[in-house]
Amino acid sequence: MPHADLTQSAWNELSDEAAARIAAAIASDTGATLTHVGSHSYADRSGRIALLQRDGIDFALVPGGTVDLGFDPARFTVTARQAAHFAEAAAEWGLDGTPIDFIVGTTSPPRRVALPARLVAVRARPSEELIDDDEGDGHDWVIAGLRGRGLRPPTPDEWEHACGAGAGTLFRWGDDYPDGEPYGTVPLIQEPNLFGLIIAADPYESELTTDPAVLCGGDGGSALCGGYGDFLSWLTLATAYREAELAETVFDGGLTAETPVRPVIEIP
Repeated sequence: MPHADLTQSAWNELSDEAAARIAAAIASDTGATLTHVGSHSYADRSGRIALLQRDGIDFALVPGGTVDLGFDPARFTVTARQAAHFAEAAAEWGLDGTPIDFIVGTTSPPRRVALPARLVAVRARPSEELIDDDEGDGHDWVIAGLRGRGLRPPTPDEWEHACGAGAGTLFRWGDDYPDGEPYGTVPLIQEPNLFGLIIAADPYESELTTDPAVLCGGDGGSALCGGYGDFLSWLTLATAYREAELAETVFDGGLTAETPVRPVIEIP
């Protein structure tokens, strides 16, 4: 089986010895150095991670397969606390509809997609730190700059899968959020997810994807900085969250260089 066809279930079902051999082969195929293979837990789920390094960037193996993405309202129940937080925001900011309506309007739709296994950077970094050409700007500049290093951004589908790791819940850790604002040292958001990625850890750090219209992992800090309340601020870190106007702000405002991108290495 080609390593690009490795699924999450198949990866976790391997023996430790077989997993180490496959991870070493993937490292060899991609010009990376394997640094760790082992069990890993996050938010009451357990699996296996493989960590690699190439050109000073830490990567994690993200298995692929046929996966379910997007927000499915049929699988979500609003808690009393969430309803109260939403009601406060709705009253102050003139929002219409229910919490479910709002989530549906700000997340990607439910869908089933097939994805290849790939290496995904453990952390996103500002585009300007990854691209040698410091004279450019815009989405094409990011794509070309990463391509010159044998890298690319994730697709929106790949980003969602890398974040949720098959969780099927609103957030990668579940359907509710911790107390407090989603910023600073807060349980769950700074911890490596089930694939070993630090992802959707700061609503200010929205990440570029292969689609110039789609940034993932936050809203640029608008909800949090604007004082929109817990519900709207935490929602920006939902796995399927989409901020419709963010791309225009980034590209028209000349903010591409400082906007984070999470490099991907394709597995042959």
